[in-house]
Amino acid sequence: MKRLIMGTVFTFAGIAHFLKPEKFAKITPAFIPFKTFIAYFTGVLELVFGVLLLTGRIKNWQLSSMQKFLWAVFPANIYMYTHQEKLGLDHLPKWGLLARLPLQKVMTDMLEDIKR
Repeated sequence: MKRLIMGTVFTFAGIAHFLKPEKFAKITPAFIPFKTFIAYFTGVLELVFGVLLLTGRIKNWQLSSMQKFLWAVFPANIYMYTHQEKLGLDHLPKWGLLARLPLQKVMTDMLEDIKR
């Protein structure tokens, strides 16, 4: 069940990167160059991860790569929280952006459970 949940999350997140690349480019921290490329690239990775999880064709090294990916994109979540007004995210509750931060750990743990 966790595999299907994570596969669905990755798939929808990957699709969202292609539907609204400018939103994902905007939340990329300022020190990272090529923001639009990064938005598309992370979208491709998320789609690949989603398909691997949904089809069950997954190896432990791929799950470990997904975990590393989640921590690699974690700065974008912090950036959203710390630069909410600058990013035009005033319509989102501050507590909601803060609540997203621990989700990286939850998702990483779910992937760890899939390894077993």
